[in-house]
Amino acid sequence: IYRFLYSDEVQIGPETVMTTLYTAKKYAVPALEAHCVDFLTKHLRADNAFMLLTQARLFDEPQLASLCLDTIDKSTIDAISAEGFTDIDIDTLCAVLERDTLSIRESRLFGAVVRWAEAECQRQQLPVTFGNKQKVLGRALSLIRFPLMTIEEFAAGEFGVLCLTVRPHLCAGHLGLD
Repeated sequence: IYRFLYSDEVQIGPETVMTTLYTAKKYAVPALEAHCVDFLTKHLRADNAFMLLTQARLFDEPQLASLCLDTIDKSTIDAISAEGFTDIDIDTLCAVLERDTLSIRESRLFGAVVRWAEAECQRQQLPVTFGNKQKVLGRALSLIRFPLMTIEEFAAGEFGVLCLTVRPHLCAGHLGLD
């Protein structure tokens, strides 16, 4: 940061960009913040979009967050398959699940959400059980659009049981209970 303040030179790399952005925000150096955001924007890909979205939300960078969401929308399958997907926080997960522009079948999205819940159980040192997955998902589970799944997709795996537990009025039609 000192080099930038005195010479307007900046050397940002993948290993230093987040700490540099943090420091620029902490010491109110908007020009350096802009350099960091530009660097992140240029290096945004589907496989790092969730990690960058989490950071953009943490550092209050709405333009970067918007670009991340656009990338996730366009390449949802690649983004949820990336290693960093299961590391996101619950608020970021909910922000993505609230979108209706994702390019993925709801059943596949739900499979990724279940993977996230399993990772979250492990982070919280909880046994990976049906009840604990439901607990860590909280309101995120209600953002899954179960009625968009086919009957076959719905009948597979945990979909039906989770749906009946969270939103029985929306699931009744799938199970012939209405």
